Amino acid sequence: MMIILLWGFIFLLALAVIFLIWLQFKNQADSSSDVQHQQQVEQKVLHLEEHLKKTLEIMQDLAKKMQVQQDALDKTVQKTAQLEMQNAELVSLLAKAVKSNQDF
Repeated sequence: MMIILLWGFIFLLALAVIFLIWLQFKNQADSSSDVQHQQQVEQKVLHLEEHLKKTLEIMQDLAKKMQVQQDALDKTVQKTAQLEMQNAELVSLLAKAVKSNQDF
């Protein structure tokens, strides 16, 4: 009876050791999948950072181009205003010339 009890205890210990070994392998597999997932997330973050950097560069280029266009537009408006003033002066001079011709 004692031998059966001893063998039963050894068998129970063997089952416990097998279960603990299985549990250890399972945890290692889970941790390796967690590491892979973390690496994938880090790669996605790096990829998104690169896209954000490129987007910011494009936006800066667009802002510079818009500034250049605004400067050109301002110069054009200024020149147009000068031309309008010159045209107004010419019209007034022509009106005076026509009026002085009519007096003769």
